[in-house]
Amino acid sequence: MMWMKLCLKLKASCQMTKKAKGKSIMKKTRLLVAAAVVIISFGIVLYRLLMRDFAHEKETIYFNGTILTMEDSQPVVGAVLVRDGIIIEAGGKDEIMKRKAAGTVLADLGGKTMMPGFVDPHTHVDISAFLFEMLDLSGFRHKTNKDVWAYLEESVKKYPKGEWIVCKGLDPILTADLKTPHITYLDKIAPDNPVVITAQTLHSYWVNTKAFQASGITTATPDPSKSSFYEKDRDGKLTGFIAEQEAFSPMRQALLKATSTKKLVGRVDSTLADYAKKGNTTVVSAGLTSEDNTILRLYGHLSGGKPAFLNQLLALVGMFPERSPRPRHFIYIRDTMEQQLPSGQNNGDDFCKIIGVKIWYDGSPYTGSMYLREPYVNSELTSRELHIRPGDSGYALLTKNEIVEKIKKYNKLRWQISVHAQGDRANAETMAAFEEAAKTMDITPYRHRIEHCLLMDKNLLPVFKHLNMTPSFHVNHIYYYGKALNDSIIGRERAGLVLPVKSAAGQGLNFTIHADQPMFASEPLSLVSTAVTRRTREGMTLGAGEAITVLQALKALTTMAAWQIGFEDKLGSIKAGKYADFVVLDRNPLETPVEKIMDIRVLKTIVNGNSVNFQQ
Repeated sequence: MMWMKLCLKLKASCQMTKKAKGKSIMKKTRLLVAAAVVIISFGIVLYRLLMRDFAHEKETIYFNGTILTMEDSQPVVGAVLVRDGIIIEAGGKDEIMKRKAAGTVLADLGGKTMMPGFVDPHTHVDISAFLFEMLDLSGFRHKTNKDVWAYLEESVKKYPKGEWIVCKGLDPILTADLKTPHITYLDKIAPDNPVVITAQTLHSYWVNTKAFQASGITTATPDPSKSSFYEKDRDGKLTGFIAEQEAFSPMRQALLKATSTKKLVGRVDSTLADYAKKGNTTVVSAGLTSEDNTILRLYGHLSGGKPAFLNQLLALVGMFPERSPRPRHFIYIRDTMEQQLPSGQNNGDDFCKIIGVKIWYDGSPYTGSMYLREPYVNSELTSRELHIRPGDSGYALLTKNEIVEKIKKYNKLRWQISVHAQGDRANAETMAAFEEAAKTMDITPYRHRIEHCLLMDKNLLPVFKHLNMTPSFHVNHIYYYGKALNDSIIGRERAGLVLPVKSAAGQGLNFTIHADQPMFASEPLSLVSTAVTRRTREGMTLGAGEAITVLQALKALTTMAAWQIGFEDKLGSIKAGKYADFVVLDRNPLETPVEKIMDIRVLKTIVNGNSVNFQQ
């Protein structure tokens, strides 16, 4: 009997324990569920907060101005209706005003001129950003040799010991009496700081001993090539002069390591805003030089069509800037950094993506690395200031077989190929390489490009047409350096043949014009002026027969530039269905005297229907 009572008690106790445990488990489960609900809810709220983009502008009708469409079928319209960043209709004012809704914004242009936003088809956003706040030694700011070095010596005093001193724009052409520095001078004025000076052309550099030490370059460091080298004196000592970007690469890497990421990121945002200030709604980076994938993520964050969660999180913690309207950004990856290439062309979006590969075949006329059929002129400028050896004709950076194989490789991968070629021999050999590749594969779908085309034989232009290729002309060689090219670098006969833009138009080619920023500022209306007048800053005219009309020059920066990068159906003109990328100017370039075109002011830049705030 006792055993039975004990068993019943034990059974009751077990049941009570099970109930208690069950209640405990249920309680814990409820707590866990509640916690999960709170965490998920918080996550959803955080996600929504992070993914909240800048305020997009409402449906808008632009009217009461001269609206240039760049469309031959309807060159001028009275009004444009924009909704969600897309042009809904462009036509007569009365007809479009009938489509006005209750919330439609009326944007009165006040008699000013609106046209498609400019496309900068060849620029360098990464280098422009890096140099954005550097000491400016350029001829735009300093007119004499004395001014340049007095400014540098005074500026050096403001830098703490050990900090890099980086300068931009040194130019023995724009500063006519400039004497380029020797390493001993730079060591004297800055014995405790690495000093780097970049030429305006970005193909020449001057540094001091501290900079060489910081980058690991010594007298034993081999020159990368005949055209890219560390200059030495008769005793084998470094003079401080570095020719071309390949030799400068170790210095660039040391500089990047010494510069804070936050500072570099801020400069990129400011640089993109500055492009917009000049009227650019799209920029094309012609050869990304950074090995850091973060820069591509940053470009996508700043220019991409929509915010990305990780990028917004980086912005929340201050590593990235907050998003605001910025120009579209399309990128060619340098062929030596092909690890940056995505698996295919379907990367990014209509606002920011990688579109091709950049190859360098020669260099610059201002370091003697432009590849010519005949030697450079032997002058005081070429020999003493540009460090061009007598009898030099420049060099190819690749063998003929190497460039053919590169073309075949990237064409097979369906990438658009962009090749830097300045000299007459460089252009001829580059086009011959494309012709050779075309013998075994179809290269016509990809609209391959040649960049700069300074000395291009007009007889090559039919080959462009046959291969569906496209040139981009560096026309402000004429404005800034035309007199030096004529008098001291390549001579009168060759200078009269530079940049055959009208001949390209005569072949029916889609061509573009560019500034190659940071070599020259990305100022579209300056490019239009030079392409139309062919005048140097001193008033000399070079190759007057190759001048084009204002309308042709504007199309080279809008419709043809959009075609060149494969976006002619979405960008480049004011037409229903295209993106609402506009620039508002203070006057109509088609009715402005050609000598005044350079003075036209940009009043507003609009990307995807949103005004860019460039009042930094």
